[in-house]
Amino acid sequence: MFIFGSSLFDLSRILTRLLITSVLSTVGILSGFVPEFSWHSTQLNFNSSAYTQDVTDDQVNKYAKAVLQMESYRQQAYREITQIMGKTPPEIVCNQRDSFRSLPTLAQRVAVNYCNTSKKIVESSGLSSSQFNAITLRVRSDDGLKRRIQNEIRRLQRANN
Repeated sequence: MFIFGSSLFDLSRILTRLLITSVLSTVGILSGFVPEFSWHSTQLNFNSSAYTQDVTDDQVNKYAKAVLQMESYRQQAYREITQIMGKTPPEIVCNQRDSFRSLPTLAQRVAVNYCNTSKKIVESSGLSSSQFNAITLRVRSDDGLKRRIQNEIRRLQRANN
């Protein structure tokens, strides 16, 4: 695991891990299953203004693309860690260092790489981290938004086949 003394880096790592946690939770919700290898957090904080804003079709498209890109990396990381450990890995939470400590060093590297890759995917999606997190949070309580995202994911999957 990488450890740096900078408090700015620590804040960035925490925010990154919160973002990735949100993404993985959304993937589970949108795909209709909860993966055994999940990174989630109960420490999410969002501004209340994010709840009142409408999510545009463009934002839904960008969000769906990011979720689809991350899912293949999540599945790959899960498979690799399972293979390294020879068993189902414990729950791994990107923003909780303790969840990594029980993993072998190689498995820790896989998990950290997944977290870093997911952060880059979101950053390149065209949504800010706060927008992505707000959509992730809102989809939990907004069935209409959830349906829109699911439909967009299906449309993107059909377009890619």
